[in-house]
Amino acid sequence: MRRGAVYTVVSVFMLLALAGLFFAGSRRDGHDAHAAVVDRVRSVDAFIDDFGKDGERAAYIAGFRTLIAMEQRVAGTGRYIPDPDAAFKEIFLNGTLQNESFDIMENSSFSAYLGRVRDDARTRGIVFDAQVLNVTLWQVEPWDMLVNYTLALNVTDERGTSSWQLNRTFTGVVPVTDLRDPLFSVGTLSRVQRIVKRTNVTLFVDDAGDANDTRGFMTHFNSSFYYAAGRGPSMLMRFSGNLSDSPYGLESLVDVAEVSAQGLAVNATSSVVDYEYFSGVEGHVCAIQNLPSTIRLANADLSVYGIGGKLTYVSC
Repeated sequence: MRRGAVYTVVSVFMLLALAGLFFAGSRRDGHDAHAAVVDRVRSVDAFIDDFGKDGERAAYIAGFRTLIAMEQRVAGTGRYIPDPDAAFKEIFLNGTLQNESFDIMENSSFSAYLGRVRDDARTRGIVFDAQVLNVTLWQVEPWDMLVNYTLALNVTDERGTSSWQLNRTFTGVVPVTDLRDPLFSVGTLSRVQRIVKRTNVTLFVDDAGDANDTRGFMTHFNSSFYYAAGRGPSMLMRFSGNLSDSPYGLESLVDVAEVSAQGLAVNATSSVVDYEYFSGVEGHVCAIQNLPSTIRLANADLSVYGIGGKLTYVSC
């Protein structure tokens, strides 16, 4: 009788121990499974976060290369681009414009970038899909443009642990410096190429003590610098040949001797301010004190370059 009781007690303890081991293992398995799901969710979330941080850089790279492709198009054809916004969008996304490809865009279009992101996602066990909803380009100040694009994102873990559907908008700042000016490409049959360089001159004419010092003007002129005068066409407008005024306008000065040296006819009576020169605006002021005789300006140019009231000149 006593043996049976002992056996029963021992059996109960063994069963309790086995049950404890079973439930402990179940809890551990459940905890491990939960931790695995959390890790996958965090992995997908980190992927989305990394993509968001990379989006602006991608917009800058593809955007700047697109503008280079556009100025190559103008230089190669000798014609302006009627709709630069539409042209930008097509090149930005596909790397081509009306079936013309550009070396600068090889593997650099935005669609190619999204393809690389998709491949990277696949190596992480993530399904990535992005549809471009909109691409816009606009001038926000004289020296920079903004590229803005919106994506519809669908990011899913291959194991089905998590899924995100969202729209994200990215903006990249694209500088216009170091681009070729389309105005010169068209106006000189691409024989005179002008690269946009921001002037470092802050004083064109120093007339302190009646010095009539034009060294600043000549540095600006000889260096083919650009000046943001708050008038004339912006860089984006120059792609389409729109030479009307913009608060984001840039301008440089045409060296007619350089134009003549390329075997081109010179507009000898035009203002040398670039957009005025190429549109045939008459220069009514000439023989400006301490400046080359080839420099003619319109009356409205005098205050821009600090000449009015400081240097002598004659009406032409």
